[in-house]
Amino acid sequence: MLSMIRNMLRTKLAGLLFILIIVAMGAWGVTDVFSGGIGNNLASAGDVELTEAQFDQEVERQLRTATDDRGRAISKAQATERGIIDQIFQRELFQTTLVAYADRIGARATNEAVLETIRSDEAFQTDTGSFDPALYRGLLNQSGFTPASFENFLRRDLSISRIRRSVGAALQSPDAIVRLQSGYANEERQAQWFFLTFNDLPEPEPITDEELTAFYTERRDELENPQRRRISLLQLSVDDFLNQSEFTEDELVAYYESVKSREYAGPDTRTWTEFVFASEEDARAQLGRIAGGADPSTITNLVSSSERSGLQSSVSNQSLADRLFAPTASIGGIFGPFESGRFYTVARLQEITPGEVEPFEDVRQEIVDTLSREQAVGLYYDSITRLDNLIGTGASLEEIGRDMGTPVLSFAPVERNGATRVGRQLSALQQDPAILQRAFELTEGGKTSRFGQDESAFIVRVDEIIEPFTPDLDEIRDDLRTGLEAQRRTTALSEAADDIKKRVEDGELTFAEAAAEYGAELSAPDILFTRDPAPESGIPPALAGAVFSLREEGNIVNAPLSTGDTVALIQLVEIDRVDLASDEAAMTASQELTDSIGNDLFSAFIAGIQDDVELQVNQNALASYKARVNPDT
Repeated sequence: MLSMIRNMLRTKLAGLLFILIIVAMGAWGVTDVFSGGIGNNLASAGDVELTEAQFDQEVERQLRTATDDRGRAISKAQATERGIIDQIFQRELFQTTLVAYADRIGARATNEAVLETIRSDEAFQTDTGSFDPALYRGLLNQSGFTPASFENFLRRDLSISRIRRSVGAALQSPDAIVRLQSGYANEERQAQWFFLTFNDLPEPEPITDEELTAFYTERRDELENPQRRRISLLQLSVDDFLNQSEFTEDELVAYYESVKSREYAGPDTRTWTEFVFASEEDARAQLGRIAGGADPSTITNLVSSSERSGLQSSVSNQSLADRLFAPTASIGGIFGPFESGRFYTVARLQEITPGEVEPFEDVRQEIVDTLSREQAVGLYYDSITRLDNLIGTGASLEEIGRDMGTPVLSFAPVERNGATRVGRQLSALQQDPAILQRAFELTEGGKTSRFGQDESAFIVRVDEIIEPFTPDLDEIRDDLRTGLEAQRRTTALSEAADDIKKRVEDGELTFAEAAAEYGAELSAPDILFTRDPAPESGIPPALAGAVFSLREEGNIVNAPLSTGDTVALIQLVEIDRVDLASDEAAMTASQELTDSIGNDLFSAFIAGIQDDVELQVNQNALASYKARVNPDT
């Protein structure tokens, strides 16, 4: 039997069968045997794995607080389209690599270190300073953690922190380099300048037809118009349904009553008694009596006491304010002790006075807008079903628009960036990047399926494709003449600035005389400034950079401004160099240089770590994950 099997495996048919099995396994996703041990995980480094479940949990946690530019929550599908998923994945790869290296060198945080960090965190402690398991679990739940996942998260961060600290722990910048850096950063200079504009120069000679023809011939390739497309767009959005909502006065009042304490009430005022002690031990010894409502006169070792009343902003001790005005704080509750300078304060909450509530009449329109939008969202999603049914019937864009009561908008031909031939940007085509992207993927007459984000749906059709062409000279003669005149003015401005620079440096005239020759105002502030001048100095940052490009006093530089029609002529007046032997000046530069070198060293360290722990990435698994959370991709 074994001999027969061995003989079969030597045949060409067996080899072909083996190849077919490999192809089938790849087609059905059975790839573990060829993936170097990574399996279905997204990545692995050493013995540390990044599973899809772990990654998905991190994505959900980060998206809990993520919003778009309109303050709306971001879904996983939107996060995929915007590249957020890829950004999170890169961060997780980085951290997986570091944790694997920490494991290898024995630097991973222990269970004891994790527990100590949790128990010492004030966020998880009661007012008496003891660890509260219920508070711990509640805060983790709000942040999307379970105790186990948070402890793993914390262990990872502590391990990475150890590695990061170890890289620069013994780093010390050489004294000579520190002093050079100090001299560079603290050197001061004084300068004077004036501005030269087109209006300061003589009128240029008129451009002849022969010059215009030569310019057209020379630049013919640059004058080619890109491909443009005439596009029609059907858009359906939540805003289309805002005016279809109607509410009775009773409904508006009922909504107001249900949310007024949360949405329309001002901050409440609280009254509390503060008990001040000389030491934390004295304060803790009296917590029971204070909680029992004892009069201040009966409290021992009390330095002082006072009854206070006010808003949260009136409490200078932030820790006390956060606890005293917490939503869960109740009358009779005690808070502290909190350190206040040399003393320790315990507070007892006496009274809560709710904040003033805005009258219904003042917020009626806001309530109407809120409810209208909520109802409009429902109507919008109902209409999406009807829209999809119409698309399924093969109806034209115009037929769909008539049935939906939505106009079909047609636009002048545009290029890929949404600009018309005259350079006008059509904002309606740029509200979603996918509109132009999909329009330039279609053939003439083709239309897309429905696409868009949560509150907008689009269908695009390409009505005409205008291929690239070069216009005749007569069509663009005036525009070409204007462009050539601008080019010549710019050249003349640059040549005039170069001429002034040469004449001043040759001693033919002074810098002030050059400014007077062109009727320009000379600025010569009697101040010294560094490479990064303070705003109150009045020195334009762009000019400061040009000043520090000069090597010697008296040197001049020409700096064209971003407007294109002005050149700044700048002369270096004085250089005040720092004494490199000064210890005081070097101290500031030392820490900055050490931090900079430490960051560079850590980056180099990371590159070595990645090779050492053999990071493996399963791009197919990542692509599969993104496809599941965003089926439209």
